[in-house]
Amino acid sequence: MDAPLEPAAFAASLRTLVDARRSFGGHPLWHRIAEGGVDAADLRRFAIQFFLQVREFPRAVSALHASCPDPEERVLLAESVYEEETGRISGCGLSHPELFIRFGEATGLARRDLVDGEPLPSTASLIHWFELSTRQRPFVEGAAAITLAAEGQVPGAFGPFARALEKHYGLTREQVEFWDLHEIADREHSDVGDHFVIALARTAELQTRVRAAVQTSLDHWWQFFDGIERALGSS
Repeated sequence: MDAPLEPAAFAASLRTLVDARRSFGGHPLWHRIAEGGVDAADLRRFAIQFFLQVREFPRAVSALHASCPDPEERVLLAESVYEEETGRISGCGLSHPELFIRFGEATGLARRDLVDGEPLPSTASLIHWFELSTRQRPFVEGAAAITLAAEGQVPGAFGPFARALEKHYGLTREQVEFWDLHEIADREHSDVGDHFVIALARTAELQTRVRAAVQTSLDHWWQFFDGIERALGSS
């Protein structure tokens, strides 16, 4: 049986995996938006699909909290859920879905356009993966899928994206606060080097399962952006 990687080596391998397949800051549609290459209508279409997964993300974190075997990590996940649902730790005073609605409304959408938005198949598939990975898979796999592969893509991507939204689409700092807030918060949640997933994956088998969960999550995110890109191209 293969020996497990040492924690530092395993963390580095996961960081490499995320960096090679990151949609945030890596997908062509992300670059297109960041370069001012979509019109107002397409920016609104993007916002609707992005909101639909933002709305479901707190439930995925909540499911991780419920299944977490470690009391100290459970407290951290509880704080994350509380912030997602209230914004009271960061001080923004809005749930993260509500903060995103502020962004969506700034693009010209009505609240109903976002709340009643129809998910594309790739959006629905991503949301289903949130549920499957956190409710039906072992905790270590769900945590890898959500806090490493999803939040791990954010640092270094959301802050510049916020500045691009200001520059190219005339939005204000307040209207892009959703993106700036996550640039800071997700850097803390997703640091691979001292992440509790690394500590839990002590065997070669667990490391293989964690790596597979990260890869599957990254693939779902890429397909999510692919789906939006196709929809914009056909509009």
